[in-house]
Amino acid sequence: MGKTNEVSDEIKLMSVTQKSLARALELTPARINQLIDEEIIVRDETSRAGRVMLFDSLRNFFLSKKATDDGVNFWKERSLHERAKRELAELKLQERQGELYEAETVERVLAELLTDFRNKLLGIGHKLSPQLENLPAAKICDIIDGEIIANMKELAEGVNKAKYGEAQEEGGGRENSDVPDA
Repeated sequence: MGKTNEVSDEIKLMSVTQKSLARALELTPARINQLIDEEIIVRDETSRAGRVMLFDSLRNFFLSKKATDDGVNFWKERSLHERAKRELAELKLQERQGELYEAETVERVLAELLTDFRNKLLGIGHKLSPQLENLPAAKICDIIDGEIIANMKELAEGVNKAKYGEAQEEGGGRENSDVPDA
């Protein structure tokens, strides 16, 4: 048995050589290098000799070993957890920037727009019947088509207002090129 060393400083800051850690864990130096690459063994960033942080390395090593023995990979679970936290943060950021809306809000706005559009289409007959009396069929079709197109443009403007918010109302919105001109 070798000599014992007394630790007088902070144990969490203690570093050892990779070779001595390999001997203590009964691993090869090559396996220690693999564990460094897997970020289980933690390098001492202040050491030029390639020493490793004893406390963090042992903690990580035994956590990963326990995780493997239990059938749960600690590092994989940690990675999945971090990814989920990042995705949630990205969604919150998009919501704050006005790029993301709750489905309930979108459904409510679309329902209002479509209900209004339906009512306007149903009212075309009552609105146009006095104007269409005694006109030729071609002229009647042109007038009805014009009214439908006007209602479609109004619906498109309502969708743009819902999509782009206040910028649309201030004249900063986009024209809908899918809707033909009247």
